[in-house]
Amino acid sequence: METRRSLLARGLFFLGVAKLGGLLGAITAAARAVPSVAIPFSGTVSGGPESVRVSGLVRITSTLVKTDARFNHPRRVILAFDLHDVSGRGLSSGTRYVARSRDEVMRPLVATDVVEIGFPLQPKVARGFTAARGGLASFRLSFDVNTGALTGGTATVGTPGS
Repeated sequence: METRRSLLARGLFFLGVAKLGGLLGAITAAARAVPSVAIPFSGTVSGGPESVRVSGLVRITSTLVKTDARFNHPRRVILAFDLHDVSGRGLSSGTRYVARSRDEVMRPLVATDVVEIGFPLQPKVARGFTAARGGLASFRLSFDVNTGALTGGTATVGTPGS
């Protein structure tokens, strides 16, 4: 009896591990399938103490939000913006600025959309975060309305409030 129980327990344990491995593999495959696009980004953030010329690549990831027919919600996407590859240079001092930020917004799923997000821009010096300033990124994005995949887009940089 003792041998049968231990064999059964071991068999169930390995079956559980195999199922968990399959589940984790499916989650990893789904995570890899999330579509993203890198969009060139450039422009000038004006204002004091100096105007800053900004450029780089913004990585945008689009994730389709599952809908429930019972609640009659329109289809939506979550857009994740990663500005870690964006930097700039002060036009008068030559100081290097960096934009180390991420942002997420939920938007209705439409063929084309315009999305604006604010982002911090700070000098790349010791305690540069104390001199951070704001920039405004405007994106014109296009989507596959069947899958929620981001198919392309353009971006511009501006100054908030202008």
